[in-house]
Amino acid sequence: MPAPAGLVQQLDQYLHRRRLLVPRMRLLVACSGGADSVALLKLLHAINESDYWHWKLIVGHVNHQLRGIESRRDEAFVRNLAKSLGVPFRGKKLNLKNAGAKRVVSENAARQGRYKALLAMAAAGHCDAVVLAHHADDQAETILMRLLRGAGVTGLAGMNEKEWRGDIALVRPMLPWPGGELKKWLMEIKQPWREDASNQETHYLRNRIRHELLPTLETYQPRIRELLQRNARHDRAAGDFLKLHARELLRAGHYRRGRYTVSVSANSIAQSHAAPAALALRMAIVDAGGDEDGINTTTLLEVVDKLQSGSLAGEIQFARAIRLKVIRGRINIFRARESGEKIRRPIKC
Repeated sequence: MPAPAGLVQQLDQYLHRRRLLVPRMRLLVACSGGADSVALLKLLHAINESDYWHWKLIVGHVNHQLRGIESRRDEAFVRNLAKSLGVPFRGKKLNLKNAGAKRVVSENAARQGRYKALLAMAAAGHCDAVVLAHHADDQAETILMRLLRGAGVTGLAGMNEKEWRGDIALVRPMLPWPGGELKKWLMEIKQPWREDASNQETHYLRNRIRHELLPTLETYQPRIRELLQRNARHDRAAGDFLKLHARELLRAGHYRRGRYTVSVSANSIAQSHAAPAALALRMAIVDAGGDEDGINTTTLLEVVDKLQSGSLAGEIQFARAIRLKVIRGRINIFRARESGEKIRRPIKC
C-alpha cells in the first residue's frame, strides 16, 4: 500500500516513537460514535493496513441508556461502522441509577461504569489494551477540573498516555492532537459521526469548563491549552519521582490491604516529608475504593500535618464514603458499603 499521509502518518510515526502499542496486539477500540472516537477507529484501521502492526482490532461500544432513542441510534451507528470496516463489534448496555431531583447521572458514575464495561469487554475478547480517544482538549479540561478540586502535582499531570488496570492497558494515543484537528480530518475523508446533545449541557462541570472557562482563559492566554499540556508533562515527571518515595513509604509502614480497607503505620507517614506522605495517603484511599479525582490534596496535607503534630482525632470523611481514622498506631482507611458497616480487618498484601 502507499505510504500513509497526513494525520494517519503523524499517528503512525508517534506510535513508533512512543511505543504505546506494539505489533500483533489485540486492541479494543472504544467508540461512542462521536467525532473523537470515530477518528481514532478510522485512524487505527488505516494504520493497520500497513505490513507492520498486524493488530486484531475489536470495536467496543458502551450504551449508557441515558438519551433514549439517541443512545440506541449511537449504538447502531457504531455497529454499522464496525461492519463497514470488517472489524468485530462488542457492545454493553449500562443501567446507571439516576440520582437527585434533576435525575442527572454524575460524570464520575458514568465514567466509572464506562471503564468497567470496556475492561469487561476487553477481558472477554482476550484483548491486551483498551484504546481511548482522549485528545489535547480533553487533557486541558481534565487538568482544570482537577485544579478546581484542589489536586496536587500528580493530579495536575493530567491523563496518562498509558496506564494499567490489571493485565489490560488503557492507552490514549491521541493526546497530542486537538479535537478540532480530528473533526477536520473526518470531514476531509467524508466520514460522518454522531453528535451528543448532552455535551452542550452546562450542569456537567467538564462542559462548563469546555464552553465557559477555557474560552475565557483564552482571552488572557490564547495558548492556554498548549501551556497546560506542557505543564502536565513537567508535573508527570515530578509525580513519577514522588510516587517512588510514596510507595517506599507504604512498604516501610507495613502496608496492609483488605476488601474496601487499607492500613499503614501512622508513625511512618508522620515522620516523612509532607509531599510523599500526602501522596501515599492518596494511593491508600484509591486502594480502598476512593475516586482519585475527588481527593483534595489540601485536605491530605492537613491530615499529614495533624499526624505530625499528634492532633488528629476522630474520623476524616472523604468522598464516596471513604473514612480515615487512626486506631492503635495505624491509619485505617475504609469505605463503608452500607450504613453502619463495620471496618473490615486489613490483611497483609
